[in-house]
Amino acid sequence: MKKVFSILIAMMLLGVTFAQENDTTYWKKGAVGTIGFTNTGYSTFWQAGALPSQSILVNFNANAYYTKDKISWQNDLALAYGLLRQGEADNTPFLKNADRIEFTSKLGYKLAKKLLLSTQLNFRSQFAPGYEFDPAFPTNVDSANLISRFLSPAYLNLGVGLDYQYDEHLSIYYAPLNAKVTIVSDENLRALYIPQDITTGPTRFELGSNLTVKYNREVFENVQFKTVANFFANYLQNFGNVDVNWETLTTAKVNSWLAINFATNLIYDDDIKFVIERDEEGNATKTGPRTQFQHILSVGLTYTFIE
Repeated sequence: MKKVFSILIAMMLLGVTFAQENDTTYWKKGAVGTIGFTNTGYSTFWQAGALPSQSILVNFNANAYYTKDKISWQNDLALAYGLLRQGEADNTPFLKNADRIEFTSKLGYKLAKKLLLSTQLNFRSQFAPGYEFDPAFPTNVDSANLISRFLSPAYLNLGVGLDYQYDEHLSIYYAPLNAKVTIVSDENLRALYIPQDITTGPTRFELGSNLTVKYNREVFENVQFKTVANFFANYLQNFGNVDVNWETLTTAKVNSWLAINFATNLIYDDDIKFVIERDEEGNATKTGPRTQFQHILSVGLTYTFIE
């Protein structure tokens, strides 16, 4: 497997070499940042009854696409972080409600008009610690309920396959040879993401196939829709269990500096375990995989760094 990694990484480095051109007309670059915030407050006496809250959500997206002759190299970076606080007591904490680090790089060589031989690298993780919350007491944070942190988990996918680019809006990438590495640097969290009967170490290696479908277009004037769906099946164990990561983003530009965003993220991974049942003392008695779903609606200021 080390040889496979060496070959794939060498292909990525070869793409960098091809891209070292003084003529920047081969590049198409973009970088956009958005920031949205809310602040809700009330007087001591408020007949309707309500809870003060503050929140902030920051997104940064950048891309750099290189095309020359039969060579293409696409790079995408997505970062997000959000904080939310409910209540005004001095000891009321700010809790994160969004956290994302994702980088994707795809190098392709054109075989036909719409078909490329491609290798793709994808890395995903998060910035800060995350906790499991009791729905009845959502503002209480117990350090014993830590379920994630930077590089715990992190996922690295590296594969080689064919990329069918139907047009500028739709691409379908299939890698019959794809290595997936799950990284959990915190040993106290490894059992949540790595089956302990396979390995108790900080990493787990899987070899399988990967399918990635991307669609991006302006559906109405000033309304952009983007979706990326990723499916991975492990050849080495439980081949029928498919890991799913499906994201959508709809952006409506009000003007050059104000935008409305609606994002969703659906995840299913058979190896990610959640506490399903607890005993009277709060100890976990049953764990298992579950479908994860997130949606975020934000209205915020938008600044274009590069276009």
